[in-house]
Amino acid sequence: MYKQLIAYTQKYRLSYRMIVTNICIAVLPILLLGSVGYFSYIHIMKENALDNMNQFVAQTNNRLEEYFNRVDQLSKAIFYNRNVQQMMIVNKSWQESDALLRNLNSYMSLDPTIKAIGMINSEDFRLVSTGQLLTQEMDYIRSQRVVSSKMQISPPLDGQKKEKGLLAFRAVKSIQQNNYLQNLYIGVLLLDTKWIQQILYTGNLDNKANLYLVNEKGDLVGSSSRQLGFQHIQRLMQEQSDRQAVNVRIDEVNYIYQAFPLKTMDWKFIALINEDKLLDKAAVIQLSVVAGVIVMILIVVLVAASFNLRLTHPITKMADAFDRAASGNLDAKLKFGYRNEITVIQDHYNNMLDQIKKLTDNLLESQQQLHQTEMDKQLFQLNGLQSQINAHFLYNVLHSIRGMSLTNAKREVAMAIDNLVYYFRYITKTDEYVLLYKELEHLERYIAIQKIRFGDRLQFQVVNDPALQGQLIVKLLLQPLVENCLVHGFEGKSGRWIIKIKVAVQDDRLLIKVLDNGSGMSNEKIASLEAELEGADASSASEESWGQGIGLVNIHKRIQIYHGESYGLSIKSWAGRGTLVTVTVPLRIKEDDSNV
Repeated sequence: MYKQLIAYTQKYRLSYRMIVTNICIAVLPILLLGSVGYFSYIHIMKENALDNMNQFVAQTNNRLEEYFNRVDQLSKAIFYNRNVQQMMIVNKSWQESDALLRNLNSYMSLDPTIKAIGMINSEDFRLVSTGQLLTQEMDYIRSQRVVSSKMQISPPLDGQKKEKGLLAFRAVKSIQQNNYLQNLYIGVLLLDTKWIQQILYTGNLDNKANLYLVNEKGDLVGSSSRQLGFQHIQRLMQEQSDRQAVNVRIDEVNYIYQAFPLKTMDWKFIALINEDKLLDKAAVIQLSVVAGVIVMILIVVLVAASFNLRLTHPITKMADAFDRAASGNLDAKLKFGYRNEITVIQDHYNNMLDQIKKLTDNLLESQQQLHQTEMDKQLFQLNGLQSQINAHFLYNVLHSIRGMSLTNAKREVAMAIDNLVYYFRYITKTDEYVLLYKELEHLERYIAIQKIRFGDRLQFQVVNDPALQGQLIVKLLLQPLVENCLVHGFEGKSGRWIIKIKVAVQDDRLLIKVLDNGSGMSNEKIASLEAELEGADASSASEESWGQGIGLVNIHKRIQIYHGESYGLSIKSWAGRGTLVTVTVPLRIKEDDSNV
């Protein structure tokens, strides 16, 4: 039965899709309503639990703040009492006296959570106390490198009877006139932690939540349950943010974790709510929804299958042939074992496949020819443009050297020839792309040649991010632009000639800006030049606009041949002030140094 169903869905896809569509139309609203109702119920239960926990945390925070404020005030009243301080100043040997013990015992009756009151010598840790301050408490005080005058709270410490207690301690300074602000001792209060456990037990949501109180150092102060090890809570505190409710899984049980910072003492209140226990009632609703959806699906499947099989049976035999043809098999023919009205469809269908196959073959052949023609055309244009650029530069350089030789400037001629040798080594490389910094070094040599002719009036600046040194650009892309500045931009201009090149990145494009302070161009000439760049046809430029015309059009066309029509040159010019040419090419990083 299963194999027959799979075969039917593969062979008669129209019938199968109609069945599935009708099933989805009928079932999806049921699934949607059931899912919305179920998840809304789950969300409300979680929100109620978290709201209850927030209220409990707010109440707990108020209780803790009130308690520690009371302890802080009580410790100040004890340790900054003039009589107590006077007794301790006189008591050089740190012996317990009846008057001192009576004084301290009177304070213990003020708060039942205070188990002991003591004063510790900060130098040799001798102790005077009422109640019991045991070895572990003393060791903890010794371990503190610095004890401030602000009240500090220790993690829970186990006493002799294995009952945990908290140490509230502070450094006490003298308020006596003769010893004002002199360090006297460390005042210590030993606090009972049972009241913390009672607070946590009242907020465990009927045993559905595990509650933990953690101090600022990550030590456990109290918990409502010992079902989970505290190491799980420590890991969650490191991984999760405060106040954010997240779902976690511990020991195959799902929990809702949330940490609440407490204002008092920089402690944290951790709630770990058992999601499975919280959602016990939701299981009944979930089973009801699933059962109802299954019944509706069965009914809809039976009705839709019966209806669609009757509807699509006449065309199922043709569906197989059409599907094969649609998948690209043009040799698939429609064949019937009988002749009637459908045989006309068979003949026309088979003829149509033959015509499509012939047209496809002809189209592929034409595309291949067109592609080869376009590649030949681009290669021809590229070679022609390269030749124009090289010849234009060589003419200008030789003309400069000729002028220097006529003035008998032998040293300058030697330097120019040396730079020219480096230049020809550079341009005779067969690489189409070069590193940006090599192209800029090539410009430095070219400017060195021209400076022999023009002297210090010619200034050349490069602003480039070192991170862009490894970018690849088309070889000999920038030198014709600099040459245009010299030949046309500074023609008839007195004073300093400044050429500045700035390299930057915008989005995913590399922008190279060539700026000069030359004579600039008029608006009419800019408009004509922009029209030539837009047409990108060097043959349409006049001879009088050779530099700004053919030279710039050649560079623009060359960029578009390599990178596409979205890249090229853009020009801005201000009459009497200068010209800015921006080269836009894609970002491209070298892949192998040996190829550059």
